[in-house]
Amino acid sequence: MTLLGCQIFSTIAREGSFARTAEQLHLTPSAISHAVAGMEAECGFPLFTRTKSGVTMTAAAENLLPAIRRLLASNESLDQSVAQINGMHKGVLRLAVFNSACVAWMPQLLPAYQAQYPGIEVRLYQGSYADIAAWIKSGMAEIGLLSDSCAKELDFAPLYTDPLVCIAPRGFTPRQPGCVFAEELRGQPFVSQRADTDADIQGYLKKNDLDVDTRCYVIDDESTVAMVACGQGLAIMPELILKGVYAPDDRYQILRLEPAFSRSIGLACLDRDALSPAAREFWRRARAFAAEQ
Repeated sequence: MTLLGCQIFSTIAREGSFARTAEQLHLTPSAISHAVAGMEAECGFPLFTRTKSGVTMTAAAENLLPAIRRLLASNESLDQSVAQINGMHKGVLRLAVFNSACVAWMPQLLPAYQAQYPGIEVRLYQGSYADIAAWIKSGMAEIGLLSDSCAKELDFAPLYTDPLVCIAPRGFTPRQPGCVFAEELRGQPFVSQRADTDADIQGYLKKNDLDVDTRCYVIDDESTVAMVACGQGLAIMPELILKGVYAPDDRYQILRLEPAFSRSIGLACLDRDALSPAAREFWRRARAFAAEQ
């Protein structure tokens, strides 16, 4: 399979359309169809299924996609290294982040990076911990910000220790002002996020043998804060999303957890020694930024 064929394959997988793939790659629709037919003949099996609603990958194509993305990433890294030797900076940085890091860190990190390297196209993907780990493994993202609780077999470098805190409606009265003990959370109504989003919070609950009464399930930090503020229950959250993002609000209070618990935020990739020049530079800047926080 040629490099152009790999690019066509990956773009169809992302766009779900031959027409949009043709637009993205500045080719004609007939050239895309011809290329796909050639790839399918070379592989000996169908790669895509055409339907009225678009194009979907076959099971065989899904098995090939991670290897194709890794090949394209290696080619991108080679192009960037050549450009760097020639004194130029160009290429693509594919970065995956979870919600609180996207809100609290990216507005400060990305503009400075892009100003220094305007030739680098940054593609940012926001998702859950599980999404980020999967995107890195498949090659969709080269590096990601992740919690160590979900990094597992990835190459992980810790950057920042982020305490967990409890947010509660103003009407909640803890035994000790400004602090809530684990046993006080038993029996309280809770606002919770899905398991692959709040793995660190689940870790706190498990460590303290807490089975909370969840009455409100949400999928992002902003919704969690909103539901607590309107009195739907308590929540445990990383401090990062609250620190410097939300203005003081008389509808909820932020309480320290006893015993204390934190998550370790870091950079994750398949192999830091194999990162592209663009990714290595972002890695360096993220480490310096986190050290200042």
